[in-house]
Amino acid sequence: MSANLWKLIEPSMVRHANGIAWICRLRDGRREVSYREIHQAALTTAQQLRAAGISAGSTVGITAPNGPEWTVAALAAWRVGATIAPIHIGNSDHEIAAQIGAVQPDIMLVHDADEGPGERLEISLDADPSAVEAENAIPPADDAGAVAARIYTSGSTGTPKVVRLSHANLAANVLAAVKIESFGPEDRFISLLPFSHAMGITGNINLPYYVGATLVAPKVLAANEILAALQEEKITVVIAVPRLFRNVMLGLEKKFAEGGKALAWYRGLLRAVPPRLRQKINAPLRNRLGGRIKVWVSGGSHLDGRITRYYQDLGFPLRQGYGLTETAPLACMQDAFDSAPESVGKPVEHVEVKVHMPDATGQGEIWIRGPNVMLGYEDERQTAQVMEDGWFRTGDIGRVDEQGRVTLTGRSKRLIVTEAGKNVYPEELETLLERNPMVKEAGVLEADMKPACVLSMHGEDPEAEARRMLKEYNALVSSHNRITRFAIVDELPRTPLGKMALQELPRIFNEHEKRVRD
Repeated sequence: MSANLWKLIEPSMVRHANGIAWICRLRDGRREVSYREIHQAALTTAQQLRAAGISAGSTVGITAPNGPEWTVAALAAWRVGATIAPIHIGNSDHEIAAQIGAVQPDIMLVHDADEGPGERLEISLDADPSAVEAENAIPPADDAGAVAARIYTSGSTGTPKVVRLSHANLAANVLAAVKIESFGPEDRFISLLPFSHAMGITGNINLPYYVGATLVAPKVLAANEILAALQEEKITVVIAVPRLFRNVMLGLEKKFAEGGKALAWYRGLLRAVPPRLRQKINAPLRNRLGGRIKVWVSGGSHLDGRITRYYQDLGFPLRQGYGLTETAPLACMQDAFDSAPESVGKPVEHVEVKVHMPDATGQGEIWIRGPNVMLGYEDERQTAQVMEDGWFRTGDIGRVDEQGRVTLTGRSKRLIVTEAGKNVYPEELETLLERNPMVKEAGVLEADMKPACVLSMHGEDPEAEARRMLKEYNALVSSHNRITRFAIVDELPRTPLGKMALQELPRIFNEHEKRVRD
């Protein structure tokens, strides 16, 4: 089944009209928005877009914080057959100008009418009943193959692209997700992912809206507020980047360490019993995180399998997903309590994955084919470089086991080949480095055909901690994976989605390079 996104989502808004679509946690209270309000505001905004000359084939830029207004803007654009072009408001003015220049929107839907260049409409939740009635007389757009979103991405490597995703691409992800897990109006999703990215559009707009669930917007994206929101709002679904789950794990470890023998015994008990029983006797831990944990999904970048196993041992259903903007983005997902925590799971429904030209170890480039694969990039030359007979060449290196589970081992563009011809996979080294609790974050890059790293450390003397940690690390790994050159920063550079901004690492390394003393 493929569908125009408006036609996919509108029946749910009507069916759950009295249900809460959004809970917005504010510094001075909270705001609740019903599905009826979202639906009527989307119809009113759609009429405003028509009046401004927007129709099928037009591009509507959206710049707003995550929240109900953003979703109204997207739904209104899809109602009239237009394409959305998300603009990430957290970027610099220069980066925003670059995005707008790349997608060339016909109109901007903005949170504040005084923001941004060109023709603009302010997004409002105020609905005009007469506009709703008039809008219902106009059939909605219904072309599943049309472009639903044009997403500008510089990726983590700094090569700008505009990805064209169809309604069918994005709908395929939603329909695959509801086959993996049962979702409904009783669920509450926490909104952590930027809506300017495919992962946010699919996981934090289209999926919860399709099932009539409630979205919760935290006051700020800070650890204490996120944990408070999980507990106070009884969140059931968390879709986030690996950093969140690593930080929660480190916080839990600290509590266990401070808890003495009783907590150590309790933790040992959880590990010893079967997974189903863990989920019953871990109530004290679950209650600290809201008590209604149902699905936790990590995506956007690699999640250390040891972190997955850690949560499994506590009875928490953390899964790793895999995909790219070009796959809308979901392509693979682990099973609940997957026995292969290092993998990213099996392909989702109707998606195929293969290893192209595997080597003797079964590793090669991961290729993906399915209804979720993009229409292409805006630049046809870029499209030709990654598409072959319907297969999308991901640039990721990995293997597929006998059960169909995909395990990633690195990015082809990040592969370091030493002078001795040895292959070094930066992602594997980053995982090993970050297993040290004194390491906040690690980014590995090539320096003179050898691995080097940029580190963010805990402790009063980060440089001394880094030297000590690297000596321990070098004593454990093969010679070609050893690191003797490093740089220290407070925080590693990140893309808006939370991925490491790899293109920034060489500059940072060159400005702050240090060496490990023998």
